[in-house]
Amino acid sequence: MNNNLVANRYDVSVNGRNIVYYHFPAENPNSPVLFILHGHDFAAQPTSYRNRNWHVVCPMDRFGIKKGGGWFLGEDGDFFWIDGMRAIVQRLKDQGAGDIYFWGSSMGGVGSLLHGYLNRAKAVYANVPQTKLLGTAYSDFEMRKYFEKIFGSRNTEPWNDLKKVITEDVGCYYFLCFNQFEKNNYFVEHCLPFVSHLNSIGAPLYLEVRPLDTHGKNHGISETIMMFERFVK
Repeated sequence: MNNNLVANRYDVSVNGRNIVYYHFPAENPNSPVLFILHGHDFAAQPTSYRNRNWHVVCPMDRFGIKKGGGWFLGEDGDFFWIDGMRAIVQRLKDQGAGDIYFWGSSMGGVGSLLHGYLNRAKAVYANVPQTKLLGTAYSDFEMRKYFEKIFGSRNTEPWNDLKKVITEDVGCYYFLCFNQFEKNNYFVEHCLPFVSHLNSIGAPLYLEVRPLDTHGKNHGISETIMMFERFVK
């Protein structure tokens, strides 16, 4: 546990499903925790990122269609990730870990916003997240089958729309990055309404918009940690 170059593999079981996560421990057991949530179809291996001053935790979403991910919610109307992530966070706290942070892009950004809020994270970084799943141009273009697999026949509310999940300021800082010209009306549907909502509830917010048309990552993990250290009080 003292060698942060070695990944420790752990499991939590929820509703008959086994969630795997990897923990790269910090040198100090009381260090803060950075959850890194991967994107869609990137569940084969955890990130190679290490930082001796941070616990790095990588939950693997190997559910959904072709095990490419269920947006860190679940599948077939069973939102088992809610309890699963809570169990992982509690396990780390029981071991003496410090404040919780989340980092993710796209699908991982959705999970970071969701679980960062639910688990009272100190801060969250979400790059190009889908802040609403079904009922958007993005879902209608090519992603509907993946989102429908999450919800099954169950009512989608409130989990389909992060504005209906994140309903109050809980002290979490939200770091968001979007690309203005991404296709499928992405900036208009996923950035503007969500940012307006966060502002309306008084949540601390860092927003960066780039004049790009891509869906790629805009800040690496090390860059994000520097932003956390600069702005989070």
